[in-house]
Amino acid sequence: MKKSIKVLFMLIFISSFLFFYTSNYAASNKELVINEICWMGTTTSAYDEWIELYNNTNNDINLNGWTLISTDGTPSINLSGIVPAKSYYLLERTDDTSVPNINADQIYTGSLGNSGEILELRDSNNNLIDSVDNWHAGNNGTKATMERIDSNVAGNISTNWNNSLSTYQCGYGTPKALNSNSSSSSGSWTPGNLEIHHINIGQGNATLVVGPTGKSLLIDVGESYWNSSADANVIGPYIENVLGSKYIDYVLITHFHCDHIGYIGYGGLWNLVEQQNFTIGHMIHRDYDSYLGQTSSTFSNWKTYLEGVGRNKLNPLIAVEGTNLIDLGSGVTVDILTCDGNGDIIPGNFSNDAYPPSENDYSIGLKISYGDFDEWIGGDLDGEFCTSNYGYSYHDIETSVAKEIGDVDVYLVNHHGSDHSSNSTFINQLDPEVSIISVGDGNTYGHPRQSVMDLVLATSDVYLTERGEPTTNIGNSVVCGDVVIKTSDGINYTVNNNYYVATDPSRIDNDGDGYFIEVDPNDGDDSLVPLPKGGLDPLYQP
Repeated sequence: MKKSIKVLFMLIFISSFLFFYTSNYAASNKELVINEICWMGTTTSAYDEWIELYNNTNNDINLNGWTLISTDGTPSINLSGIVPAKSYYLLERTDDTSVPNINADQIYTGSLGNSGEILELRDSNNNLIDSVDNWHAGNNGTKATMERIDSNVAGNISTNWNNSLSTYQCGYGTPKALNSNSSSSSGSWTPGNLEIHHINIGQGNATLVVGPTGKSLLIDVGESYWNSSADANVIGPYIENVLGSKYIDYVLITHFHCDHIGYIGYGGLWNLVEQQNFTIGHMIHRDYDSYLGQTSSTFSNWKTYLEGVGRNKLNPLIAVEGTNLIDLGSGVTVDILTCDGNGDIIPGNFSNDAYPPSENDYSIGLKISYGDFDEWIGGDLDGEFCTSNYGYSYHDIETSVAKEIGDVDVYLVNHHGSDHSSNSTFINQLDPEVSIISVGDGNTYGHPRQSVMDLVLATSDVYLTERGEPTTNIGNSVVCGDVVIKTSDGINYTVNNNYYVATDPSRIDNDGDGYFIEVDPNDGDDSLVPLPKGGLDPLYQP
């Protein structure tokens, strides 16, 4: 009899434990969670409240019939639309201005009380999917949002919430981005690291940058062939593996060539958004309305898309020089130093001319800095004036922008190692310790060219994504596929696990013209600066 009673008590205890455990943990491992709450408003207005949901699964979720309701009746939101797999869903109060420059997925009415709310997320069958029973975090003074730490732990556990540590335009928060306190990302990126992933797609460019708080920037989404999605099908899964989601804060396209953006209807960025269901905070591109030279069907089709159905999906912004456009948080600076010819090409539409400026001349170029670490990425920026056999002209933009870049640790070699780029003034001014060439085997351009290889080998270790031109002597370069750079302190960094130390050397510039003594023809006279390679073009250069 006593044994039976013991067994009975044991069963009751186990049942109680399982009930408690599943109520607080297992039940929270649901498909959709309340991920971030801006209950206090923003630095712009106390009325600018917003709520973010996160799809915790690998499948899209249809929200029709779902509700998000406070138990006091306000707000009471009938949800609608689709939340893509591993993506965010942003609800903004009253209108789409609570979070500047990021489109709301749904507008709601009704305020959140500063003293706390009980929010319940229910599916179309009225099943309770997730709940938050109080404001366990958030700061009304600093306007720091309440961020969930782990999407697989219940929302009514106070220790699963913290104040956001990441700044945005209206306080502290991570709208439509990985939470600054997140421990539940399934991606390979390590919180606290700056990571720069040069993805091997052959004869094209795609670079993923992830800041220490998880904010992301994708620079170029190229395809080696216009009628293909093969490279997009490499880039998409790669990004998802690193980030653990299909949301990218910024996509910057250096210029409108297929090997940097892909072709509408097939691959590249179009494929990520339309076929793979990635969501983009903002796409940044050059000002093609004011500066237009050589054009192509790639450009014209992208222009139509951006000004039509793609506008709401990509939220496009025109690139401007400076550091204000891209915020990767936590001490990372993204400085756009050249776009639309850097002032070396006059504005205008020259697309119908006999030899208009190459689209490459207009490439956006930027320097990514974190502590002492700097990397230059400049698309297909040109470094000489000459006329192509294909009906356009190149111009030396590199020499003028070199003085703005200064010394760098890592150089993503302009234009895949073309000898129309990477002139000696540019290379010796940057003096990189590491050079990376994104190039494809079997390319028909002879990339990388021997003259460029000789220049970068003289100053740096060289990593190639593929071998490229077989007749080029690449010396002790490393052919390695993807090239991944990581740093946690902005001083020590690795390139494919090879160790380097970032430097910020005091190089000599006696006359203050921006050019170091190694490239300046007379470093005692600021009126004497390096001349553009090939001279100036009287038709298109001031």
